[in-house]
Amino acid sequence: MTTQPSGNRLPTTEVAPPKGLWQFVLKRLLLVAVIALIMVWAISDSRKGTIAAVIFLAAIALIAAIEVPLLERRWRRLEEQRLASLPEGAIYAGPARAEGAPGSGSGRPVAGELILDAKGVSFTPKRTAQVGNLSFGWAEMSHIKLNPITYAPLAGSLVLTLAGGTTQNFLVQRCGSLADKLQNLSERL
Repeated sequence: MTTQPSGNRLPTTEVAPPKGLWQFVLKRLLLVAVIALIMVWAISDSRKGTIAAVIFLAAIALIAAIEVPLLERRWRRLEEQRLASLPEGAIYAGPARAEGAPGSGSGRPVAGELILDAKGVSFTPKRTAQVGNLSFGWAEMSHIKLNPITYAPLAGSLVLTLAGGTTQNFLVQRCGSLADKLQNLSERL
């Protein structure tokens, strides 16, 4: 989904929402189910083995049904706590890794915290000796793109295209929350 900025202040945004944790868990659960049934049928062709495999899969599904909502609630609370600790006007705060940050030297991603607020996007590394803080005002950016990462259910790739044509990439955790904030960016600021 691409949105245009309101006025000349905000960059355009292109946001592809993540598929979510449930879809990730269900795919893996289905894979476990198929493997378990094949193993049971390969070992013995008895009904007891099939019933035991079905009971095992039901127990795994029950555990997932309990744990996934608890994880999602925990992550929501962590984000609320981060936002409460920040100055007024912050709309998103979460862990991220800056890829190709100026001064990183080694080329490895630098861990830190990404913050979106009324001023723009800022990144504060965990270890300030590695890289200094990065800060980009809304007027400095021409485009923001957020795409989910296929191998991680909640992570995403955030690409900021700056007015000069250069880009800054971030690997963000809990991409769904950031996607919600970016889709309604003009309303939130």
